[in-house]
Amino acid sequence: MKKSLIIAGLAASVLLTSSMANAATTATTNTDKKPAVEKQMPKKCDKQDKMKRPSIDERLKLTEEQKKQAHEIRMKGHEQIKPVFEKIKAKKQEIKEVAENTKLSDEQKAKKIDALEIDILKLKQEARKIRMQNTKEFEAILTAEQKAEFNKMKEEGRKMHMMKKHHAKKGPRGPQGPNRPAPQQ
Repeated sequence: MKKSLIIAGLAASVLLTSSMANAATTATTNTDKKPAVEKQMPKKCDKQDKMKRPSIDERLKLTEEQKKQAHEIRMKGHEQIKPVFEKIKAKKQEIKEVAENTKLSDEQKAKKIDALEIDILKLKQEARKIRMQNTKEFEAILTAEQKAEFNKMKEEGRKMHMMKKHHAKKGPRGPQGPNRPAPQQ
């Protein structure tokens, strides 16, 4: 009886390893097929989607002069916000370096990371102020009808943002995890 169980176990392991090896070789030889995980991922922005949605210029029916002014406002805003984004990127890199620093205790790391996260929040607020100022400048070049349509567009955008926000699957406390204390302000 024991011999037959041992033989059955060996036969099962041989079959299992051969089927796993076969699956591995077919996975590496089928390079023209996309992996199943990739097929399940939704496309971020489909060209057809962009074609269906009219641009802001089209939807607001901007004149050529308004288009030119809007472009100048956008470029000015981009130049204002670019250094803020670079600072945010640098702070995020500092967080990564602190987290990887083996010379610091966990408490020291947490304090430094909290301080850096507060700096990032302040920078994000600064970027938001710049965006709001640019939006005000853009609204200043619009007619009353265009402003009404623009406000409608902003409300639609807020609704879409809230829908996406509620459907997002995040952990209990985001990337920090549930055990890390919230940053002190």
